[in-house]
Amino acid sequence: MFDLDYWEEIWSTITRNKVRSILTGFGVFLGIFMLILLLGIGNAFKGGMMKIVQGVAPNSCYFYTDRTSEAFKGFRKGRYWNMNNQDLVLLKEKAKTVEHISPMLFGARSDKNMVRGRKSGTYGMMGVYPANFIVQIPEIIYGRVINEMDVKENRKVCVIGKDVYESLFEIGENPIGSYIRANGIYFQVVGVVNSTSEIAIGGKVERTVYIPFSTMQKAFNQGDAVHFLAVTAKPGYPAAVVEQEVKEIIKANHSIAPTDEKAMGSFNAEMIFNIFQAIFLGVNIIAIFVGGGSLLSGIIGICNIMLVTVRERTREIGIRRALGAKPMTIVKQILSESALLTAVSGIAGLLTSVTILIVIRYLMENALIEIPLFVPPLVSFATALLAMIVLIFSGILSGILPAFRALRIKAIDAIREE
Repeated sequence: MFDLDYWEEIWSTITRNKVRSILTGFGVFLGIFMLILLLGIGNAFKGGMMKIVQGVAPNSCYFYTDRTSEAFKGFRKGRYWNMNNQDLVLLKEKAKTVEHISPMLFGARSDKNMVRGRKSGTYGMMGVYPANFIVQIPEIIYGRVINEMDVKENRKVCVIGKDVYESLFEIGENPIGSYIRANGIYFQVVGVVNSTSEIAIGGKVERTVYIPFSTMQKAFNQGDAVHFLAVTAKPGYPAAVVEQEVKEIIKANHSIAPTDEKAMGSFNAEMIFNIFQAIFLGVNIIAIFVGGGSLLSGIIGICNIMLVTVRERTREIGIRRALGAKPMTIVKQILSESALLTAVSGIAGLLTSVTILIVIRYLMENALIEIPLFVPPLVSFATALLAMIVLIFSGILSGILPAFRALRIKAIDAIREE
């Protein structure tokens, strides 16, 4: 049962020396304040960085060609080459680590190359496989994306980006089934997509018109060229292993020296994700180290002050012992004083830091301030709950030593002391 008189006595003891109590509690206040504030800012930074790469398969690898830098099998160095359809066949047959293959072809961009009736605009064009929308995961606004039958039957269909849709259609108009003229050829619109990532592979999704890869090759006389290639790894295979295997297969098909590092460029998303995870871990460690260090300093400060308080109250404690106060009663009082001082200071720090984060979040959500690479900060309920548990534990911890010091006080010695 809650004993109001008991806690009023505890509070009276704490506030007997207000300046000392405030200065002592400030350490705990600052520790919790910095811990929650830094964790909130760290979450905002993590969200901002993940927003850049969201919508991109974390196990994907990307490949492009360049001039050779080594002579090999009778070919001089400096030879320019392209990947082709045979590479795709060989990858399907030989690559043990590859799950999805997404070749890409880029169309020439010309002035006002996308037309519908009297409306027109200048946008990018790309020939893709259905796997492109697994490697880059878009938001589907209308219809669907390119499928296997579109590629197999060389269909003249297209998926347009959101900006293309807004330029050629009325807002709210259903574009599915309509035709647009893309680089002089008519295509039927089967879908509208929007970007979910800041990373643009071959152009921004919202400003691109996607058509079947096979249609792109035939309709625009691209032969069997592949301008860019993306693949994803099978479960259990690191992207770096996939990257190496794909390079070996394609280089062998085009008589390129295995040691020629410049002839074929590549990068993998897994490496970027790993770098981000390492950065996030570092940010969290710094937050916990700085906030936790400040909190520990505050706990030590409270412990020291409670020891001083016990020394000052030696006579009082001795009289209590002489009047029959049980040892656990003395321990309970000391621990209660320590816990209350810690809790009040810590809750004040928690509420202050959360209030600051809420204000920053409000300003960012209402576009009153803009912080690059950050999303509106947020502290989860679990974090706040953990902070409260840490506070309770800290309060008890800081009072244990003073409580045992109080137990060692003998009643007769305390009564004699002036």
